[in-house]
Amino acid sequence: MLSLRRSISLAAVRARPLRSGRHPALRAWGPAAAGPKSVAIARSFATVGSEGSDSDFAPKAKAPAASEGRNVQAEIKNLVSSRKVVLFMKGTPDFPMCGFSNKAVQILDFHRTQYGAFNVLEDMEVREGVKQFSAWPTIPQLFVNGEFVGGCDIMMEMHQNGELKQLLSDAGALK
Repeated sequence: MLSLRRSISLAAVRARPLRSGRHPALRAWGPAAAGPKSVAIARSFATVGSEGSDSDFAPKAKAPAASEGRNVQAEIKNLVSSRKVVLFMKGTPDFPMCGFSNKAVQILDFHRTQYGAFNVLEDMEVREGVKQFSAWPTIPQLFVNGEFVGGCDIMMEMHQNGELKQLLSDAGALK
């Protein structure tokens, strides 16, 4: 059995370049691998939709087409007015799918708030619609008494200075 010292010295010897200036690992590639005369590998790519291209590589729609006749803004207005506190988030309160949504849930749970949550990942139209409804570009979004309060950063700031507890208390949303 080789000692650890012996193993290290063997590894150091193996890593040394040969006198020719080439690394020993390049020996398997032949003389062209070490010099400037190396062979370039030619690559070609098929364009989507051309002959020989597989349909698996064609772009796929991420969201279903918009439902005709659906008034998303009215649905959102109904959602935010149906409860005292509503959180639009990614995931559910039991299984948040985003760190910011998780933080928003932790803040509301810390204050023992009764609230409704809507998972925007299940409905892309509501996900985009709530951003327009509140004129706020990110999720999560908190609504209290039908009015937009803010996202995770604003909730955290209000939590730290006591404003959130007062707002939730005034709304009658604390348990």
